[in-house]
Amino acid sequence: MLQKGYIHIYKGEGKGKTSILNGMVIRALGNNLRVYYLRFLKNRPSGEIDFLNKVGEITIKSFYNSSTKFFWEMDEQEKELLKDETNQGLQYLKELSQSDNVDLIVVDEILGCIQNNLIKEQELISILKNKKPNIEIALSGRYASFALEQIADLISEVSAKKHYFEDGQSARKGIDY
Repeated sequence: MLQKGYIHIYKGEGKGKTSILNGMVIRALGNNLRVYYLRFLKNRPSGEIDFLNKVGEITIKSFYNSSTKFFWEMDEQEKELLKDETNQGLQYLKELSQSDNVDLIVVDEILGCIQNNLIKEQELISILKNKKPNIEIALSGRYASFALEQIADLISEVSAKKHYFEDGQSARKGIDY
């Protein structure tokens, strides 16, 4: 159990925010912390999730099961289904943030849910402000508002300088997913 749990934000346009979270998860599991991994806006297979499921000792929940499309590819009905799933995930985060059986909660792409109007920023802020003081929470996404940054204890920004996707290279199994 941690004595003090901090709030982390990993944001930016660059590749690597989820990789940072995955490294944090591995480090926490290696030190016998109780870890919950919540995934938003992502539901495609990935090597790191497959690996973590094999390792065990972690609870991984995805709150995007209704489609395999990216948000910008969805019609309004699909977006409403995703909004419902996302809000179920937010409710789950709220419950976890009050648990005695968790040390670290990783919340991948939750910031994108705010950006896409799937959840209300103020609800997430309320959860973070009212979490049990020993629970560490790490959030990721492209953008974080001033209000979210004000309550964070650590903010890292990942910027894009160059990416082989720009040259037409598609995502590669084992490297990009």
